[in-house]
Amino acid sequence: MLLVRVFALIAKPALVGGSVAAIAAGGYLGYDHWRDSRLTPFQQLQSAGQRILISEFGEDADTIVAVDPNDTSDRTTVATIEHADGYGIFATLSPDGSAIAYTALPPDSPRVAPDAPAQAAIVEADGDVTLLAGDVDLLIAPVWSPDGASIVVRKNTPEQDGAGRFELIALGRDGTRETITTWSSAAVFPIGFAPDGSALYFATLNASGTNLYRIAPDGTDEVLIAHLSDEIARDWKLSADGARMAYTVAESGDNPRLAAMTIDLATGEIAEAKKPRGLLTEQFSGAWSPDGELAVTSVSEDGSRRALTIAAPGAPSRMTVAGETLDVALGFAPDGSSLAVLAVEDGTASSAGASKLELIRRDGTRDRLSEQVDVMIVGWME
Repeated sequence: MLLVRVFALIAKPALVGGSVAAIAAGGYLGYDHWRDSRLTPFQQLQSAGQRILISEFGEDADTIVAVDPNDTSDRTTVATIEHADGYGIFATLSPDGSAIAYTALPPDSPRVAPDAPAQAAIVEADGDVTLLAGDVDLLIAPVWSPDGASIVVRKNTPEQDGAGRFELIALGRDGTRETITTWSSAAVFPIGFAPDGSALYFATLNASGTNLYRIAPDGTDEVLIAHLSDEIARDWKLSADGARMAYTVAESGDNPRLAAMTIDLATGEIAEAKKPRGLLTEQFSGAWSPDGELAVTSVSEDGSRRALTIAAPGAPSRMTVAGETLDVALGFAPDGSSLAVLAVEDGTASSAGASKLELIRRDGTRDRLSEQVDVMIVGWME
């Protein structure tokens, strides 16, 4: 399962009814028109301040846990989601932090494989679960619309002489379903929405390389923004203001390497996120801070020097000391005070040792978010 989820990062559904357990808080918390009212832990967290939600893999069920970034020992289980043996969920938190959307293979799935049809469902803060679809791609995590009214998922329909037909589908929380775009000439990957919800960005990948497109949520006005690379581009991340996107591209040629790139979405101008220094030739594009800083991981060819830096306006500032682990940036806290990273032991661009999810603060202090190996970030609550 670990290999499946690592592969998906380069690029988790459960049966509704008995498969998602929202953990109820003990004790009476108040009265609502003379009736006892109980709040789930998820509901209580709505006013508890910043929390990072992570999904910890289990052989037949994943556990979604909220962790206090100021005290990582403060952990609250939000939900437990059952799935087919060995295949975890892929989940994302809604923009307002009140719901979790996920894909997964149900426990009784007739076919268990990475490309088997998966369910897409939403877990509400009160523990209610809504099944939205049963025929989507497992490995592509749902993308929320800014207003939280719908999610975008991908569906691949195999064809005999090709990669098949790829659809990006909008699933409304009210039960609606609309196909936004369909491709047979390339695989498509949803990236995210413009902050105002006026456009969805997505990437296409085929033998010609990687392209970036914009399309209106109703499927109109599909526009090619830029050709990102003749090779494979991945790890697409939109900045908070929606003005730029960062990504990692695999460059071939005489000096093959990974490079962290950015693109101005208004002009299509592409630039290297951070100029390499000396032997620091490999780079991984990471995460945007709320203020528009970009965390970039650099590593030397032999792995002897590793550094996570912040490519901010002006001179970049080092956030961690190079050396002990290869820190791949995953996501900033909403206030920018800390950064979740995948800390890889003995990591180089071509190989990696054991890895754990950790939190790095601006002063360089760090804590482990989970002792498990297979952990994914669901999102940040404010």
